[in-house]
Amino acid sequence: MKTPKTLPRKNDRPAQAAVEFALVLPILLLLIYGMIEVGRMIFIYANVVSAARLASRYGAAVGQSQTAGVPLYQDCAGIRAAAQRSDFMGNFSDQQIKIWHDSGEGNNETEYCKPGQKTDRSFQPSGGNSSRLRVQISADFTPLLSFIPLEPFAISSVSARTILVSVPVQIGDETKRDYIFGTPAPTMADGVSDPPGRQKPSRPVEPACDPRHSRLAVSPFGMTVYNHSPSLTLHIRNVQVWGPASAAGQTLKMLTLGGASIWSGSLPDESPAYISDLAGDRSIPPRSSKFLQVGFGAGYRASGAEKIVVVFEEKNCPKLDSSNASQLP
Repeated sequence: MKTPKTLPRKNDRPAQAAVEFALVLPILLLLIYGMIEVGRMIFIYANVVSAARLASRYGAAVGQSQTAGVPLYQDCAGIRAAAQRSDFMGNFSDQQIKIWHDSGEGNNETEYCKPGQKTDRSFQPSGGNSSRLRVQISADFTPLLSFIPLEPFAISSVSARTILVSVPVQIGDETKRDYIFGTPAPTMADGVSDPPGRQKPSRPVEPACDPRHSRLAVSPFGMTVYNHSPSLTLHIRNVQVWGPASAAGQTLKMLTLGGASIWSGSLPDESPAYISDLAGDRSIPPRSSKFLQVGFGAGYRASGAEKIVVVFEEKNCPKLDSSNASQLP
């Protein structure tokens, strides 16, 4: 009896692979999507951190804005522009940039340079380099796919930098020997001394800067600036004027030094008024004095809140503050 031959069974591996692939595909896609979202989140975070750092570094730099004519820490538009230059994908807007100053973490925090302001003269750094500029930037992270259970959240970064008003430089005792590092000094043999009449070189000593001021006068409004230095001529860089608000719309019209005009224009009734575009003779010779007069467009009424601050161009020269009694002659 013949045994019937069995037909060979077809290979069912392709169908099994298709089923396995269909089971694994959702998990694989979820992993790929998760990697993409994590990459976006890290990119936005790095973008926000870099923007806050660049904005605070711009505001804390030394110098004045060439477009606004104010110190960089008062250039609101410039600080925001420095942050926006790093945001080339539009992750945040100007309304999400918060600028304020303080005197340390949690001390005297004051917000200024609100959105829309080009400049803000209300911030004046205190002496001793204790004022800081802080910039906080926030950006919203939203998932690309809304059906994924991942809620939107905010990414925020804060950067703070100290504003250097002045750096004290202490000149060492000139009687001490000067050492030149990097090249070994030749040694003298025993019994050999310097030739007679030879003088040791000494470093030139800069003349001391010692400005003083008189008490603030009301009529005419101003103060006398004294230069007690025996050889150094002082030059005024900028003047800041504090005064009470005027109901009559009082405006600042002119500045004169020793009777000669060094500025003329029209500044609105705001305090403090910052004037840096000075012209004319702004110098005060050694051992002399000149009266600095502030002229207004209307009758001035004193209230006791007045103050004048004068900044000089000479290095290591302290600024004059009419409210500082220790700077009186």
